[in-house]
Amino acid sequence: MNPTDREITMKKLTSTVLAGIAAGALAIATVAAMSQPVQAAVGTYTPHGGPGVILIGDSVTFTVEGADFGFTCQQFDMPGTLLNPSGSRPFGTTAITWDGLTAGGCSSPNGSEVTVDLTGAWGFAITGPEIGSVSPASITDTAMNVGTAGCSFSIAGDIAGTFDDATGAFIPDGSTQIVADDPVGFLCPVLGVAQGQAVHVSGSWTIAGLTITNP
Repeated sequence: MNPTDREITMKKLTSTVLAGIAAGALAIATVAAMSQPVQAAVGTYTPHGGPGVILIGDSVTFTVEGADFGFTCQQFDMPGTLLNPSGSRPFGTTAITWDGLTAGGCSSPNGSEVTVDLTGAWGFAITGPEIGSVSPASITDTAMNVGTAGCSFSIAGDIAGTFDDATGAFIPDGSTQIVADDPVGFLCPVLGVAQGQAVHVSGSWTIAGLTITNP
């Protein structure tokens, strides 16, 4: 039996609808596939410069919160190396390692001389997208030994802040640094320094030889 005109029309309509649905699904899949690299790129940054990158500290102050102790270093400089220059990497991934600290003019408010020695190498990473020339950043693995007359202890943690690649300025705005061990010396209890206390960081550094682009 031959199909009626109505049956032919319904078949054509059904075919057209199915073709439209298939085309729409293909378009959605294509857009989704294309968007994946874009989304991945949003979470990356690229450091340029180096390979030598110097960290120059100016009047950097470390204060043990809840204790009667802190110290300021007029000089706090470290040479470092830019890892994989011009290579893109996820936010939070290390871009620079620093070691070989030159610290000078370090003293506490009462005038006592303070010595500072690094423990291992410090790192640096961009932690979020750049706005203008400023990126959120972090100086990482900031382990060091601190000593003054009658008290010595170690500090560990990260220093959060912002990096302006137009000026090279890194400005601290937060810290996870703590007194990492049990302080040694008769003066430590008098100063109120104890293991686990938070350490506040202020002052500024200049990072010479580094610029940032996104991604």
